[in-house]
Amino acid sequence: MKIFDSTKGKDMKVFIAALTALILASCSGEEWSCVEEGKSLYSISSSGKPGSAGKGCSCEEIREFELRNFGSVDEGALKSDFGC
Repeated sequence: MKIFDSTKGKDMKVFIAALTALILASCSGEEWSCVEEGKSLYSISSSGKPGSAGKGCSCEEIREFELRNFGSVDEGALKSDFGC
């Protein structure tokens, strides 16, 4: 009977490193806001950097934008592009 499997220890170290990186990245302190300009929807950070709509716009904001501008919402694209 094995009490300690060394491959599980390596997997756990990789998992902990990835989780730590994710937590640190999410703690960057930047806030994102949703911006609509004409037929464009995007996000802007608190430091002024532009980004994709998915960073600062809610799923509902993206749905409403698509409905207003295109007359329909592509739910499949919304799910694949933004996880909505």
